[in-house]
Amino acid sequence: MSIALLHYVIDAFFILLLTSMACLIFIFIIHFFVPKVMIKTYFKEPYFSPLEIKLFTGPLYAYMRTAMLMRLAGWPDCGKKRGIPATAHEVSPVWFQIVSRVFIRALLTVIILYIVLGLFPYFVFTVLGVL
Repeated sequence: MSIALLHYVIDAFFILLLTSMACLIFIFIIHFFVPKVMIKTYFKEPYFSPLEIKLFTGPLYAYMRTAMLMRLAGWPDCGKKRGIPATAHEVSPVWFQIVSRVFIRALLTVIILYIVLGLFPYFVFTVLGVL
């Protein structure tokens, strides 16, 4: 494997790292803009266990709650397993639904690129036997 190719892989990892940091900052900011109606309506006992409610209300995991509610706002059918009705997205504003769809897709793209880029050195060094 040439040094130039390795340089491109390292650059891609650095760009993905910066993108991940931007996603964390974004989820921290959007956490304060999650519709309170959505939290009060769907983040309660019939849909979540008492342990989950207590855990996802704390400071460490509250951002996971934000991501779950963003997913619920962007794709209403994803709450089917928990028994959340498909009309759950109607309590959130349209801008939150659009932002949720864009953010979740961007986050999934970054995660998939991390996995692919993480497997690239393994494939080059182990399977191809380069070095």
